[in-house]
Amino acid sequence: MEKKKEKSYLISQLYDYLEEQIQLLKTDRHQLNRKMYEVMQEKNEKEGTIENQQKIYQIRKIFSPLPLEIEESKQSVSEDVIKIEKDIKEFQKKIHDKDHRIEELLSYQKGLEEDLLFDDIVTEDVNEDEKIPFVPAFDELMKYIKKIYPTARLNYRESKEESKVCMTFSFLKGFHEIFEILMDDIGVFVINFEKTIDEYKILIKIEAKPKIIKNAKEFYEKRSALEKELTKEFSVTRWKTNSINVQALIEL
Repeated sequence: MEKKKEKSYLISQLYDYLEEQIQLLKTDRHQLNRKMYEVMQEKNEKEGTIENQQKIYQIRKIFSPLPLEIEESKQSVSEDVIKIEKDIKEFQKKIHDKDHRIEELLSYQKGLEEDLLFDDIVTEDVNEDEKIPFVPAFDELMKYIKKIYPTARLNYRESKEESKVCMTFSFLKGFHEIFEILMDDIGVFVINFEKTIDEYKILIKIEAKPKIIKNAKEFYEKRSALEKELTKEFSVTRWKTNSINVQALIEL
């Protein structure tokens, strides 16, 4: 237990460090965006100057020879615009790099959240053959899932029924694989849970509604990838672009 507390503390410390780095990157990105906006404003002003000079050039060309200093001025402003455009591209690259780094750190944070989730539910001494009470553990698991995916619509009700069924660590692993595929790889906007609980058997039906599928071939290939990772409790009963159904059967 002491080792578990120490591990959780270290994970928490790392999570806080990542959060601090993410906020610093976001501050840098905001400053870069502000500077780029100022440079773009300058570019617009320069282009306005060029446009005005072009009009003067056309008028003077008709009525009198164009003075040399106007032509030189027009060329100088054009060179300024070219330089500004290079600066804008450099700002865009830096902002893109900041965004990429933020996404990386957010991904690391999510992994740590999942570590903490399973650390809190399963003790350090649990192995694949050991079991824990199913009903309260699954309710607790769903609370953590909602914390990890706060924007997802998870339609789930806590269980009032009692059961002698226990939940294996194998179930937790399979459940983790399903959520990783549904939320991160496919992208779903709502997941419905239906449970049938009795004394010696529990059936959980999961219905997920995918967002718009852009590549149907990749979507159907993901079913095979998921089924290879699923543990014995789970089975895919439907895999369509408008609905994905998975069920889990846990018996005493």
